[in-house]
Order: sequence, then C-alpha cells, then structure tokens
Amino acid sequence: MEHLLKLLEYNFWANDLFITRLTSNDNTPPEIQKQLSHLLSAHQIWLRRINGRGSLSSVWQSIDPETWEGVNIELYNETTDLVKSISLGKTFTYKNTHGTPFQNTLEDLLTHILHHSSHHRAQVALLMRQYNILPPQSDYIFYLRK
Repeated sequence: MEHLLKLLEYNFWANDLFITRLTSNDNTPPEIQKQLSHLLSAHQIWLRRINGRGSLSSVWQSIDPETWEGVNIELYNETTDLVKSISLGKTFTYKNTHGTPFQNTLEDLLTHILHHSSHHRAQVALLMRQYNILPPQSDYIFYLRK
C-alpha cells in the first residue's frame, strides 16, 4: 500500500508540473488541452466506476484549464482515500464505455490509472515541444530528488 501511495503522490506531482506550466502559458493549443483534459477525465471515470457512480459521457470530456489544478487535487485526495480505506485486492465490477462488463481488483485499476496518466503526460510533452513550449522534467527520479 505504501508504494502505491507514493506512486499516486508522484502522479499528482507530475500532473501538477504540467498543469502549472500550461496554465502559465498565455495560449495553450487545443490539442494539448484535449490530451490533458483526457488524462484527468479518464481518472475521474475510473473513480466513478470504482465508487459505483457510473461513468462520464465521454473519455474525451473537455475540462476547463482554469479548473485543472482543482480537479487534480480532488483526484489525488479521492484516490488516496480509496487506497487507505479499501483492500487493494477487492474486486470491482464495472462497464467500459461500450457497456461491456468487466471485473478487476482495486490494485489493478489504480495501476492502470497511473500508467494511463504517464502515457498521456508523454503525449502532452511531445505536443508541447512541437509548439515550442518546454515541458517540465517529470521523471519519477526527479520526483524522488525533490
């Protein structure tokens, strides 16, 4: 559990680096906004599934950049509360966006969320470079050295 909590803190930290860099930019390109919104909305969807609240209408739901920071904080708090209060081995039944039912443990779902976030942060970093915006150094080792 402690290791997973550390990874969740890293995920929050890395997301925050990108959010801070992008919201300080006067004109964040729509492609970048779309990817970062997806990173956050997908995390929201998984938490809704885990908590039995259904799902959002789209995994590509747009999130206002002015709310990214607050959403990231809420996601971190809700996710860490889950880890502290529910067995990582507990199985959850949920439906994907096509309505197909699946079952996975909390540990597996949270691992997916973490890897999904890393994947999309890498996409955001690539897009930032294409728009001559310097992406933050968000490698895990930089988090450990902070």
